[in-house]
Amino acid sequence: MVHELKTDSAVFQDVMNCVKKFEIRKNDRGFQVGDYLWLRETAYTGAEMAQGEQLIYTGGDVVVKVYHILNGPIYGLVDGWCIMSIGLC
Repeated sequence: MVHELKTDSAVFQDVMNCVKKFEIRKNDRGFQVGDYLWLRETAYTGAEMAQGEQLIYTGGDVVVKVYHILNGPIYGLVDGWCIMSIGLC
């Protein structure tokens, strides 16, 4: 399955540069190992959009594969949230 996700510019660039190899998300989509995440870079951060900025995509995007999932509650991760190990496809 492919999940389309908004991604802040700073962390998007880290994924593109193979520095960030994980994704922390609320697991409201039933993420599973083998899924793909279509990360779409946004002009504004999630916090800025919560303050009223519009959702604007920069045009940057990348597809990554999910290789491992750790679901909360464990190790300080809240119930309902997950950390996914990701890699460029």
